[in-house]
Amino acid sequence: MEDDILGMNKSKIKFILVQAMAWLILPVFLVSVYPVSLVLAAVPDRNQSYIVKLNSPADFGNLLSVALNLNHRFLGTKASEFKNIYTFNSQYSLADLKIVLNGQFDFLQANRLLKTAAVVVNDPGFNTNPQDIDKQWGLLKTGFDSAWNKTVGIKNNIVAVIDTGIDQTHEDLKNISYVPGFDFVSKQALSVGSNSDDNGHGTLVSGILGATTNNGIGIAGTNWQISLMPLKALDSSGKGDAAGVAEAIVWATDHGAQFVNLSIGGIGFDHNTALANAVSYAFNRNVLLVAAAGNDSSATGSNLDQNPVFPICDDNNFNMIIGVAAVDQNDIKPDFSNYGRNCIDVTAPGKRILSTINFDPLSKKPSPNSYAYASGTSLGAPFVVGQAALIKALYPFATNMQIRDRIISTADQIDNLNLTQCAGASCRGLLGTGRINVPKSLETAIAQIFSEGDLVKDQSTGATYQILGGQKRLVSPFVINQKFSGRSVIILNSNNLSSLPSGSYITPVDGTLIKLDNEPTVYIVDSGQKLPITYQVFMQRKLTFANVNTLSYSEVNSWQTGSFYPPVEGTLIKIARNKTVYWVVGQTFHPINYGFFIERGLNMFPVLIVSKSDLNGYAKGAAYIR
Repeated sequence: MEDDILGMNKSKIKFILVQAMAWLILPVFLVSVYPVSLVLAAVPDRNQSYIVKLNSPADFGNLLSVALNLNHRFLGTKASEFKNIYTFNSQYSLADLKIVLNGQFDFLQANRLLKTAAVVVNDPGFNTNPQDIDKQWGLLKTGFDSAWNKTVGIKNNIVAVIDTGIDQTHEDLKNISYVPGFDFVSKQALSVGSNSDDNGHGTLVSGILGATTNNGIGIAGTNWQISLMPLKALDSSGKGDAAGVAEAIVWATDHGAQFVNLSIGGIGFDHNTALANAVSYAFNRNVLLVAAAGNDSSATGSNLDQNPVFPICDDNNFNMIIGVAAVDQNDIKPDFSNYGRNCIDVTAPGKRILSTINFDPLSKKPSPNSYAYASGTSLGAPFVVGQAALIKALYPFATNMQIRDRIISTADQIDNLNLTQCAGASCRGLLGTGRINVPKSLETAIAQIFSEGDLVKDQSTGATYQILGGQKRLVSPFVINQKFSGRSVIILNSNNLSSLPSGSYITPVDGTLIKLDNEPTVYIVDSGQKLPITYQVFMQRKLTFANVNTLSYSEVNSWQTGSFYPPVEGTLIKIARNKTVYWVVGQTFHPINYGFFIERGLNMFPVLIVSKSDLNGYAKGAAYIR
């Protein structure tokens, strides 16, 4: 993306300290309360809580003899450091108590109420005033500062930044976690700690994601803890091709990325099958992809429903990519941001965003350890990826689809604020569900719930299941290719699936001919059962052995065996040397007498001769008589 960037010297960023506090409650266990006689004169109007660790349990009696209004509590037995620790209330001074206890303690001190600082952000670029656009208004507008009270992220969350590279030497990026990446422009590995960004765009995006928070310099990232994977697919001019981007997506997936940030695309970036396949490959392996909407050169942005942009619109009609448009600090869509009903899922801050940069935006020359304001949908995507990473940190078993749906469903509707921002008309329905709301997306726990019909794959064993009726039912490669080709598969670990009971294999499409290896019986699949076919019926129905599929014993034998596959409707059938003739009606065999045989003119049709055992495999109905 081409982003509107205004340079800013880091020295101009003011120092602001934000502190949110939560009570720390010391757990205690009540032992007993004893009346005691005092040996010291009381200090009027004094009632202090104390904590003491005695030398031994034998000293407890002396403690009782000196404490006023005793409310002693034993603080634990499991850990040795907690043995013989008590709290009590007394109106005597600390000095007097030390004298009376006469050294029978390891420590004695006031038991003051403590508070824990849930959020302390001392980065000078972070500001609590959302009206101050010269600071990080985007974090406040979307509620990241509140979300940090629940989680600040984890290093296990790996975000692949497919862009122009990352300057890992930047002062605000050098101390965060990285995993090895790859340069798809020069075709070489990228080691941790290197500077692979010769454009500045990737570093700009990365600062929003993970700039070191609470280090007293620069800015705050969306996640205090996160791991970035630099994947350079765009050159120094900020350009690349679909093949390189597709290769990067697959590489990221194969090397453990859970999230992919795609601040790339734009008008003229045409659909590419390799790119579409790469998107499917990643999505089907539980990777969440987020892409920018693009910045149109027009004064109003472009409608992606009329002019699709890739990769944001390359979701294979299954919403495999979260599409992100931009908004300003007032939730107004900027002129440059594209929009659309089909490709946009949410909006995020994208106008005048402060972030890290290693190139001077005016001179285009290297500018180490710098910061700049930038505008563009490129900046909105990492806000959404940052939100997704926080959700994953709080709910580690959440799937990419669950996280996607949570982000989309918890956004704040802003259509009423954008009545003329889409080519002079209302943006209703064209900005997704609205601007992201990070705290709201973390409010309700994400349970490991499988939707009916979902395909899930055990990451450990490689087995694929379909969830049906509260069971996990195995799906063989044959059935996957036959029934579910192109369907998304959720990749999970074994723990996610262990709670579900196992059912039989999923059956192939009705009408499929199957058999076991080295066994003559041919079956036809019908309504979840396998029906054996006699040779006579096989030939009568003009079936061919070329269409018979050999499947595994465990698969075939997991299905219930039904009655024999019936002959064609209206067939006459009998056993050799047996006078009884049957008429096949509705897959049921009805015995008929001679009068019925003549009356219906059935003597004109041949009678199919079968064995007694074969005949016994069919359902029998009422006799038909004249």
